[in-house]
Amino acid sequence: MILPILADTASAAVAILLLPTLAELFAEPGTLNVLLLGGAFVVYCTAVYLIRKLESSADADRVSRLPAWLTQTITMRVLAIFFALVLAAELMQQLGYWESILVVDDRVLGAGESAAFFVYAPGALIGASLFYVLVLSASVRVSIEEGSRNYTGLALLGLLGVNGMLLLGTAVLQSTQFFSGWLGMIGAFVLLVLLFLPPRVWYLAKRPSLLAALSYLALLGLLAWQVG
Repeated sequence: MILPILADTASAAVAILLLPTLAELFAEPGTLNVLLLGGAFVVYCTAVYLIRKLESSADADRVSRLPAWLTQTITMRVLAIFFALVLAAELMQQLGYWESILVVDDRVLGAGESAAFFVYAPGALIGASLFYVLVLSASVRVSIEEGSRNYTGLALLGLLGVNGMLLLGTAVLQSTQFFSGWLGMIGAFVLLVLLFLPPRVWYLAKRPSLLAALSYLALLGLLAWQVG
């Protein structure tokens, strides 16, 4: 129970200290930002995979009050596809794709260049992002046993890896200036829930805890407040 609270507390502290700086970084699109997001995505997928490989506590089925549909494959798949599309859009924004697509003249480009710019480039980013669908919704063999020595460390790494991507995603949202005022804050909170709640749902399904759920919601609320 203490691990998710520790991870969320540490993430809240990092957000208060570094989120404005990260938002300023992402406000200026560039290759470095793309590499940062891409590297964080790899860490994020690894973290989610670690969480899914954790063995459930002995009383998880009896204590858990999560609705059954939350962990169904179709639910996780839909949310993973949504995450992948948002991530691809963020990567294209950092590459300057949305600005350049308005000024590129396809009458000057050849057939190959037009296909590469308008189809293959965004398609490659979306395809890479869709790897997350497998991580979040495919069957995983549970191999990190609860009584093993590395269980606590791997669980904490998984939680921190997820929260790290959450912080970067929040910084990107803050840099866009699309979310302002109370409505923007509510919109940011809803978006963060849709994007980043599934990994914590998997964790709570294995180790149910009301405090862990409230801790994560409080972190999402704090981040949404900073975005707004």
